[in-house]
Amino acid sequence: MGKMKIALVADANSIHISRWFNWLEEQGHIVKIFSLGDTPNSHFFGPEPPLDRTLITNFGSKIRKTTKRLQNLIDDFEPDLVHGYFLTNHGFYASRIENYPTIVQVMGSDLLLHSENSWLLSWIFKNSIKKSCCVISPPLLIDKLKQMGIKEKSIFPNLIGIDTDIFKPLDKQDVVVFSRGFEEVYNPSTVAEAIIKISKKKPKIKFYLAGEGTLRKEIESRLVDTNVEFTGQLSEIELAKIMGISKIVISPTFSDSIPLTAFEAMSCGSVLIASDIPAHRQWENSNYPILFFNPNNSDELAKHILESYDNDEIIHKALNSGPEIVKKNWEREIISNEIVEIYRKIKNEF
Repeated sequence: MGKMKIALVADANSIHISRWFNWLEEQGHIVKIFSLGDTPNSHFFGPEPPLDRTLITNFGSKIRKTTKRLQNLIDDFEPDLVHGYFLTNHGFYASRIENYPTIVQVMGSDLLLHSENSWLLSWIFKNSIKKSCCVISPPLLIDKLKQMGIKEKSIFPNLIGIDTDIFKPLDKQDVVVFSRGFEEVYNPSTVAEAIIKISKKKPKIKFYLAGEGTLRKEIESRLVDTNVEFTGQLSEIELAKIMGISKIVISPTFSDSIPLTAFEAMSCGSVLIASDIPAHRQWENSNYPILFFNPNNSDELAKHILESYDNDEIIHKALNSGPEIVKKNWEREIISNEIVEIYRKIKNEF
């Protein structure tokens, strides 16, 4: 099959985007990232007007200027296709690009947190889809899209695949991993509260807290005298190594639709302790052990960690079932090739 020129309009700092960019390049496609953030590995078209505010001077004019900057960059690249992510910022601008087939992708919080809480962002969300050739969505959100009036024929269900050659079980240790980052939606405060309680009872349990975010310094100051290592932002290989040795992975987020951490935990055969939200509940009837907790209850989280870190039965169950489930359902090569087929279909129909 012929190689394509693909424009990704997205946050260049996103782990989802960097992995997708790398995979596409490995397959021989020519790829560029166009971002509202001025980062070294992208083509900058910002700064972004705050789309959730209407009472700013020249709101419409600023959006038009931002769109024009992106259009000029896209025209210089002349891609076969434009793929925009997160419909309440990058995806919105991608949908306004002319002369090229455009796909937008729902990431989760753009629908669950943003558009459901603002009439303006709701309009932007819907308009972005209507202006595009199609929308790629996590299966969990398809019913919500239909309820918003989005036609089923323009919705392509898809998730994010896991490289099972990298994310795999290693020699398990008394290690717990939190890799969501330090923003409020990912709930690092509840994790910190649980760690303080656990450290008083089982100080030998090692915690790796990965990622960056606005709350990192605050969380660090609260955990000075605990067995915690703040790793910063890790590469995929680095993250896979600490997940591979971990007995437990925590996913305490308040909202999600593509719980990448859960897929990675399964692939590494780690026990998953997850917030009780629909995105995590989709596996409760599988053979894989998931322990749910109220994301606002650090006592419950601490209790699950203490009861499972030396529970051989649940640890072996995770090792025996998790990797197989991921290989069967979310292997990266399979998922990624499905997206490329969507690209080819939209390109040929444009």
